[in-house]
Amino acid sequence: MKFLYWSFVLLCFLLCFVYSGYTYTVDEIYTNFKTAYENSKNFSADFEEITLYKTRKGVAHGQFTFGKPNLLRKEYVDHKDPDKIIKTIVLDGTYAWSYARVINQVNKQKLNDARRRELLPGMGESLDGLSEKWDMKLVPDDAANSKGVHQIQLTPKDSPVNRPHGDVKEIFGIWVKEGEWLPVQFGHVIEYEDGSRRNVIVKLSKIQRDKKLSPNAFKFVIPKGAEVIDLSDK
Repeated sequence: MKFLYWSFVLLCFLLCFVYSGYTYTVDEIYTNFKTAYENSKNFSADFEEITLYKTRKGVAHGQFTFGKPNLLRKEYVDHKDPDKIIKTIVLDGTYAWSYARVINQVNKQKLNDARRRELLPGMGESLDGLSEKWDMKLVPDDAANSKGVHQIQLTPKDSPVNRPHGDVKEIFGIWVKEGEWLPVQFGHVIEYEDGSRRNVIVKLSKIQRDKKLSPNAFKFVIPKGAEVIDLSDK
């Protein structure tokens, strides 16, 4: 009986030790992520982009390089030939360029604010004033947490200013890895008024930070013979 009693006491002690262990708060994770972002000049990675909408699923692959404050080169590659680029998106600080190689067409659009700083490539949310516009919380995930990965979920605060599209709801997700505190995955969910959802998940690999870039990394050159559609005034 004494053996069982002390075994029970030991088990309770171990459980208390495990559950009282230190864990990061959402504010700490976000602060570490923001600090790493602000201390980085550029950020590059391979990506897998999964889009789910109603019954449709799309999967795309490619590479991107993001430079502050708002520079981006994102290249989508062919499913069968990863060396063949089929679509290119470039933000050069003044314009956003999108080139579809198959139809040899370029879309050009003026950036609204050349000084804007993005939260993550393609997500378009500024780090400045983030806490005033979005509620942040941690999403528990034992498998990810055991690998030092933490998910921050962002939902807009209930304000007409934060809901420019009426009843359309948005949720952002950022998966941040301990250590360098850089994102390894992010997602964007849109819930439309008709109840349908569009879910985009981007998984990152071969992440590099502050690598030496070509002077023309964020320069877009219009391909010969391409049709250019300027959407700046539309």
